[in-house]
Amino acid sequence: MFLKFKIWKARARSYLGILALSFSLNTTWRIPRDAFHYGGLTFALLVTIALVMVALPVVLLQLSMGQLSQQDPVGVWTAVPLFKGVGYLRLLITYTASICVIIYLAMSATIFLYTINNSIPFGVCTDLLDIAGQEPEVVNYNATLCFNETFFSPIHEKPEYYIALSLLIVFIWLLFPFILYRPVKSLRVIFYVLGPTAPILWIIILSAAGDKTSLSWFSKRDDWVNLLRPHIWNKAIAQALITAHVAGGFLISSGDSIFVTSDVEWTSLSLVGSNIITAWFGLIIWFALGDSEAGNDVFAVLIRTYNSTIEKNLSTVWPILIFATLFLSGLISIVSLLYPLYDRFRRIQGVKWRYISIGSSLVGSGLAIALLLDHNALIVLEDTVLPFLVNFTTIIEISAFVFVYGWNLLLHDIEFLTGRELLRFWVWGLCSVPGIIAPILIWWYTTHYLTAPQWTQAPWAATGLTAATAITIIIIISFAIYSVARQVQYDTISKMKSSIRPSRHWGPRDPIAHYYWLMRRDEADPHAPRSRYHRRNLGQFSGTSSVLSIPKSQEISDVPKEVKRRSNSDDWLYSYRKEYLAELFEMHYPTRRRSKSLDWPKPIDKVKTNSRTSTDDSVIIVENNVTSKC
Repeated sequence: MFLKFKIWKARARSYLGILALSFSLNTTWRIPRDAFHYGGLTFALLVTIALVMVALPVVLLQLSMGQLSQQDPVGVWTAVPLFKGVGYLRLLITYTASICVIIYLAMSATIFLYTINNSIPFGVCTDLLDIAGQEPEVVNYNATLCFNETFFSPIHEKPEYYIALSLLIVFIWLLFPFILYRPVKSLRVIFYVLGPTAPILWIIILSAAGDKTSLSWFSKRDDWVNLLRPHIWNKAIAQALITAHVAGGFLISSGDSIFVTSDVEWTSLSLVGSNIITAWFGLIIWFALGDSEAGNDVFAVLIRTYNSTIEKNLSTVWPILIFATLFLSGLISIVSLLYPLYDRFRRIQGVKWRYISIGSSLVGSGLAIALLLDHNALIVLEDTVLPFLVNFTTIIEISAFVFVYGWNLLLHDIEFLTGRELLRFWVWGLCSVPGIIAPILIWWYTTHYLTAPQWTQAPWAATGLTAATAITIIIIISFAIYSVARQVQYDTISKMKSSIRPSRHWGPRDPIAHYYWLMRRDEADPHAPRSRYHRRNLGQFSGTSSVLSIPKSQEISDVPKEVKRRSNSDDWLYSYRKEYLAELFEMHYPTRRRSKSLDWPKPIDKVKTNSRTSTDDSVIIVENNVTSKC
């Protein structure tokens, strides 16, 4: 009974973590924002397809490698040291995404606090229209104009809003190194509390403020034209990978903490399935709130909340609740993004990792404050840089594990964790992921440079894409050269061959688990070189030599005999020392011998002992003789 309770308790914790991850800011902010631009039903279908065909195999891969090696996104590349730069690209992605999420958190908190003191519509966003002969009329600005006059206003016009946002960004980001002081314990508490809280709040918002007549905007005929453009395909794949929490390597680090005892197959299916349901649920919520156009702004969900409150004349309680729920979803996102980064700091810096995390928070705060100066930079980061980094890194990661490390070894590693045969669906999915992402990424990449430039606007997208490409290539090549140089071989070719093979640190950290893991791999591939010592299988049914199988004398005589003498052997040194000590004690101790001694190779005849000989004299004689002999 107690054992069953422990099993169900572990499963409940795992499912609470999955529930919390599915209600992150990706499904409640990023996907709805893109759905406003590309069409609700169109984008939802593409995200669902991408989650099943692309994200699901990657989730299984990262979760399995995390459980097997118990490493961070960089340490897991001891499997293929040549591609160690891919792990640092994962950390770059999680750090870049953290900068964006911190801005969203600060903006949600600012509008939340501002709405408590000033009801919607804000007083600064209204104007009194006085026409002669008519009663004065109050004109409310829409959310875009209102935010441009307040929170997004230029710093030289209204610096108070910019300063308030900047201080809030610094405060929030410096708070997380202390919240994650004990990363695993804090992460579990946040997930277990916010996991059931977030869906309950969203259900209350949908039931009270939603309108099913507004869902007619969810599917429009003009939205299907977007399927002919590469942007919607590339963005859907990137959002699917970010939503499944594989873009920054969170599942690799959580394989040693949150999902350490979970079944990798069922956890992957549960995580992707819950994200699909939550993505559709989030889109229904935002389209049910109103039918106003939110545009392609990164703060589209905040704009829609403000406009819906004015159009439906909602009470101030509902926008406050929406902003608070968005803030809670942002907490889930930011802790899942910062956890692999802090995990890497902890592994390389030890007890000093908290100082490094505070330093990274200060640097990230400075970058986030700089992005607030111009929203075009934030849009480029969200729409161009992050999708490219996520999709390109995923292609390299899957290709390295499947085609360099070997899909056969990968298959046996996953079966070692699950204890059962893996379905071929997973293997086909892993092999097909690079073939799905690569053509779409190339199509989208070339479109940025083949389209006619708009000379009236700054080339933000092309500049950001070029910079991201250069940084990616530099990181991969630099760490590949570093990994090759660290290999202990005699020439460059041998170093390169060694860098594409797993290092001796790859595998489970537990010695017993590591032994059984190696034994399973050797049994799977009998022709491969042995990675451990094998004892000969003896027995009459083993097919090999046994104590029960007595060879014939003719067979023994036919075996060629060769005498091999070993020089400089430890056995010769031991024998020589043994004989030397025997001679020494025979010479100086003819009347004395120690019983049960290994120093006497042969028995010595008893000699009568002179009782007048003292022990002190014997010791002096021995010392003098030994000194003279040496």
